[in-house]
Amino acid sequence: MGMSNFCPGWFSKAPCVGLDRLFLSSNTARRRVAVAICSECKFRDDCRDFALSNNILIGVWGGLTGPELQRLSESCVSSV
Repeated sequence: MGMSNFCPGWFSKAPCVGLDRLFLSSNTARRRVAVAICSECKFRDDCRDFALSNNILIGVWGGLTGPELQRLSESCVSSV
């Protein structure tokens, strides 16, 4: 199943479309560029929520890196 089979409608309009290598990079400098792109994106909150609700904790989603998403996910679970 390809990514387009489960992505929300807003995803195709986001400025990160086609930049998978940047947003999934383990390189710190590339991740900073990805986060900067997210800072200007109107879908940032939707993207972060999509990653968290689908337990996607790698890459940059909604301006957060994998470790940041992991911490946020853990804090949401522990507050329930």
